[in-house]
Amino acid sequence: MLPMQMGDVPQTFAAPELLKALTGYVPETPLEEGVKRFVAWYRSWQRRV
Repeated sequence: MLPMQMGDVPQTFAAPELLKALTGYVPETPLEEGVKRFVAWYRSWQRRV
């Protein structure tokens, strides 16, 4: 881990209600499924690097 770098954001917040209000899009992937998919993608990507 490195110290905070210029441009790093100390905290972020998801706002799905704002996303829906602005675009009409509502995410439908449950968190657990999304994490599983991300981990699978990341492991696949790591093998290529």
